[in-house]
Amino acid sequence: MALNQEALQVHSRYIRDVLGPLVAGEGGDVLTTSTLAALDLIFGDLEETVLTLDMLRYSRIEKAMMEICGPGTRWPTGLIKMAERVIEEWEGYLGPLKRVRANLWGPGGRLEGVTKVEGWQQRVRDEEQQQDPELMTRFKERKSSWSVKGGRDPARAYVVGHNGFSVGDWWIKAAAAFRDGMLDDSNDGITADEDGAYAIVMTDQEEIDTGRVGVIIYQAFSTDPGRFRLMKNITSRARVRVLRSWRLKSTWAPKAGLRYDGLYQVEGYGTKLNIEHGKDEWQFTFELRRALNQPYMQRALCHPTADELDDWKDYQRVKAERRGSDVVSLLFGDSEMDQSKSIDSGYFSRSRRGSKE
Repeated sequence: MALNQEALQVHSRYIRDVLGPLVAGEGGDVLTTSTLAALDLIFGDLEETVLTLDMLRYSRIEKAMMEICGPGTRWPTGLIKMAERVIEEWEGYLGPLKRVRANLWGPGGRLEGVTKVEGWQQRVRDEEQQQDPELMTRFKERKSSWSVKGGRDPARAYVVGHNGFSVGDWWIKAAAAFRDGMLDDSNDGITADEDGAYAIVMTDQEEIDTGRVGVIIYQAFSTDPGRFRLMKNITSRARVRVLRSWRLKSTWAPKAGLRYDGLYQVEGYGTKLNIEHGKDEWQFTFELRRALNQPYMQRALCHPTADELDDWKDYQRVKAERRGSDVVSLLFGDSEMDQSKSIDSGYFSRSRRGSKE
């Protein structure tokens, strides 16, 4: 039976995320008779499926085949030979599979419409700083900013609850989550309006482990105005969406990117005076308790999946290749540069969007 790209992705994740770690740790003997029979059916369907590069880009099924027959593999010999045969067939009409890379900024790509702006803190006008003395301080603490082409309405994020998202949804950057309506800004911090807070992005040292299951302490950024609005959630009992960045110093942080970990109840807050760098600052901390009646945290911990990590690695590769150059010209489309040459090695013209899974 021929497979579509969604079915290919399911099979790819099954092989890479479920079976792969078991085989790597215990060898091919760990695979049961029923598992081997299921894999035999999968390979049969793969041989009947005529793939396109877009289907590979979406599913990353070629990565699953490469892992089965790659160096140091512990998969059974029979499966290795089947994987090698499939790869040889695909490369016969698609070209070298190792060169396949995602066009992250193409239509439907994980970073579609998202652009990086360097040096934006240097363009703040004097009158803006006079109106908001904290403005320049905040800008100096960030060396760059991300924006979304065409703009987005921040109010899309001002919704209590999951807002159409699922636990485990994953993005490469916070700006992509803003593009999709998860956040009201393209940077980290608290998403809030005058009625209260709706989402929190935790990064750096903003999470403090309490040693209690499902309970954490969130240490808000000292210049984030959302910390005052987050207090309203204590009395309103409105739950907030919590996202963790890979930069977060926490055992719960994802390996890469930004992950949605579910809804949390704001139970209370505390303050303390910090004296650092010659000035006094009030530090606000909030006790958050993970809400019931939602998928367990284990669902979130499955992300990023192997194919999501592939896109993350492609993003890091592009960053390395473009370091020191005009990033904006790279990210704003075909009119600025030939993305297919620098990103896709000549294979792709468009890509899939980051997961709103």
